[in-house]
Amino acid sequence: KLHARALFSWPAVDTPLGKGSLGGMSKKPPAMSPPPAWVMEAFGKLPGPLQQSAQVLLMKFMKDQYLPALAMIPVAWLLVYVPHFVKVGFMLKRRGVNDYNNLTPRTEDPESYGEHSGIIKRALACHLNGFESFAPFAAAVLLCKLNRAKPMEVAKHSLRYIVFRVLFISFYLAGRNKAVSLLRSVAWAAGMHSTMMLYRTAL
Repeated sequence: KLHARALFSWPAVDTPLGKGSLGGMSKKPPAMSPPPAWVMEAFGKLPGPLQQSAQVLLMKFMKDQYLPALAMIPVAWLLVYVPHFVKVGFMLKRRGVNDYNNLTPRTEDPESYGEHSGIIKRALACHLNGFESFAPFAAAVLLCKLNRAKPMEVAKHSLRYIVFRVLFISFYLAGRNKAVSLLRSVAWAAGMHSTMMLYRTAL
């Protein structure tokens, strides 16, 4: 069985970034340090095969500590399409596959779907909002990596953004009353705040 400490015991690395940083300023990346003690303890308790897989992931993380934040970008992109598939699902439920307008689906009037019109409208609006929110978030994460911001701060705000986007989507799709719509607005504001904090961390 592999020994966790032996795998990840190396000195911190601190090398200058060079001319690639913004404004031509040389900026040092954060020092690379070993994982926290609780991570090492959990790693040591894993069975052999899982320990080897975890070792690969940890090695990748130790080489680039921005990977957790960067991984949130495709997650955020996938979340954009969750409301779209919910909308299509209700449209198919109402009319069936044979009567679904797949030639010009964007010309469909939600009002023509009877009792499902409300959820279809909300899903469409939520889908469009996802595009509006995704671009600034993705740009902020990439800017943090480019400017060598603190990776743990970047990961924290990125994960926080994802959590509040999941809540936002849930509240939007379920928002049949003012109380739920208020929670949706709070989740939206919190997600936007996470993006702003990413820019603040980067700059």
